[in-house]
Amino acid sequence: MDFRDITSSMGIPAAGFLRREDFGKDFFFGSATSAFQIEGALDKDGRGKSVWDEFADDEKRHGKNLFHPYGEDAVCHYKHYEKDVDIMKKIGFNAYRFSISWSRILPTGKQESRNQKGINFYKKLLKKLEEKKIEPFVTLLHFDVPQDLENEYRGFLDRRIADDFRDYADICFHEFGKQVKYWITINEPWSFAYGGYVLKDFLAPGRGPVDDRFDACKIAVTNIDGPIYRSTPYKIEKENDDDAFLFLPRRFSYQTSTIRKSVQKRFLKCSNSEPFDQGISDEEDPSKYAYIVAHNQLLAHGKAAKLYKDKYQMDQKGKIGITLVTHWFEPHDCDSQKDKDAAKRALDFSLGWFMHPLVYGEYPKTMRRYVKEGHLLVPDLEADKSIIQNSCDFIGVNYYTAVYVSHRKRKDRHGKKHESNYVTDQKVKHHVKDSKGKFIGKQQGATGWIYGYPKGIMDLLLHVKREYNNPLIYITENGIDDPDDHSAKLWDSIYDHQRVSFLHDHLSFVKEAKRQHVNVKGYFVWSLLDNFEWKAGFTSRFGITYVDYDSEKQERHPKLSAAWFKSLLEN
Repeated sequence: MDFRDITSSMGIPAAGFLRREDFGKDFFFGSATSAFQIEGALDKDGRGKSVWDEFADDEKRHGKNLFHPYGEDAVCHYKHYEKDVDIMKKIGFNAYRFSISWSRILPTGKQESRNQKGINFYKKLLKKLEEKKIEPFVTLLHFDVPQDLENEYRGFLDRRIADDFRDYADICFHEFGKQVKYWITINEPWSFAYGGYVLKDFLAPGRGPVDDRFDACKIAVTNIDGPIYRSTPYKIEKENDDDAFLFLPRRFSYQTSTIRKSVQKRFLKCSNSEPFDQGISDEEDPSKYAYIVAHNQLLAHGKAAKLYKDKYQMDQKGKIGITLVTHWFEPHDCDSQKDKDAAKRALDFSLGWFMHPLVYGEYPKTMRRYVKEGHLLVPDLEADKSIIQNSCDFIGVNYYTAVYVSHRKRKDRHGKKHESNYVTDQKVKHHVKDSKGKFIGKQQGATGWIYGYPKGIMDLLLHVKREYNNPLIYITENGIDDPDDHSAKLWDSIYDHQRVSFLHDHLSFVKEAKRQHVNVKGYFVWSLLDNFEWKAGFTSRFGITYVDYDSEKQERHPKLSAAWFKSLLEN
């Protein structure tokens, strides 16, 4: 099915009050994708594994292989990139945001493992985009950290990754810089830190805060008779193909009652050495993982950006930035000052967590106040301030939904103090209804987490303008998903009126933000194609192009939303 079929059979919904010219000649309209979600060819042409290869294949963790039922090559952009670029051109897009697979360029994540076949693929893609006069916006890292770096030093839990990321970026700038004028270092550092290190089983690498095994370690330690001696950290090795592991405290000395020998043998293989004091180091405490990972992402971004500005920018004349994501937050009770403060605080713990260091060289005051002492936010940032601050030429903003928030006490209803971690430190509680029972928006999409609140995109843009000196902004993701309905006919699957309304309403508020002098210069719909939607696998379809996963060639069919975009861009 092509554009003529869909437009003649269904008609195109009116673009309403939107016109292409409303956004200016220098405004980019495009679509966005990421390497792991669309490329396929995971074991082709020398590509190394990423943390998502391991995570998606972990049936014990998820109860299934996330690639099921379509397999690892369901979209196979690696093979069909030319037809995908042709789709963009037919719609009328003048820009395309995609990511490079770090482990396709450097299979081990290290500079010395350079893979020319991987480099050649992206050169061919960029050449095709150039032929079609489509501007590439290239993301260097979209969640898919090389697995070898995770194995070697636990990935973004270790500062060494910042240097490896800079070296990887150096190769990309050198090889692709003549064609690429817009670089995005890291996609959604908040999602990676929160989804991969707080929620644990939501995003790779799937680490999390205190869990049963860590609790068991603490019980074992606190019930040892006599002092404990050990010169190196206690490591819980992975068991039964479970790739998560934790470290016991490096420093402790307990005098307590008894412990079962089996538990002692399992967790505490002690050797006589020097005694250590009680305490848990930050690197070993899972409640601090998110803060460490967030900071190391900022450091990696800063080092890559500094390299680009010092070595390449003058000749290549490009720009470099980062893509951040946040919900918009409204007070649960609009008459409650505590809830209003909670809404501001929630924004600081998501967007401000990264924007404040990038613009002002410090974490937001609310974070510094509410984060438990010992998370090392302030001293870490001070040491790296010169690398992180003022490192962006632009900011990418991803926006999907909004929530109500209320103030949450540090103690539970029984008066017990919540253990400090990223979630409890914020002292906020999320709601989909306000205090009067009104939903923040209509629940939309297949996965259920999106509540349509298009005004939020304008509120967010105005917030960035007001709080962060009106930087150059590109909306690098906005969209909604459909379910993967096996029983639905193709005709029903491509008739996505809900998505058309969603996109129209959000773009209308982007238009209004521009009228209020927000420096926003582009909009990328998520996504060009139906694809592998992370933890949801192939059960969620975000594309404006339908992909028939069951067909031999993964046939592409434009949805009504693609036709609507075409009508908008053609006025």
